[in-house]
Amino acid sequence: MSTGLSASIRLPARVTFADGSDFRKQLMAVIEGAAKHLAIDLSDTEFMDSAGLGMLLVALKECQSHSISLVLQRPRGDVKKLLELTRSDERFQITY
Repeated sequence: MSTGLSASIRLPARVTFADGSDFRKQLMAVIEGAAKHLAIDLSDTEFMDSAGLGMLLVALKECQSHSISLVLQRPRGDVKKLLELTRSDERFQITY
């Protein structure tokens, strides 16, 4: 969803390799829509595999290269642990 300068993407309960294409389309829509801020909502996400984490890292790189701020919102449970164990929580701005 995009509203002018801000956009958001809500991820599903399970984020795996199979979600990559859809996520990439949503990310490109944000970039092409000239958003300046992107929030990725993880509040419903209960599971994320390494490909899902890779998608977030690609989003971070793409956002940085287009001067878009990126925030991960409300990671919880195993997703929060994954971000901490991989030290990805140090790379992202995260709101809890």
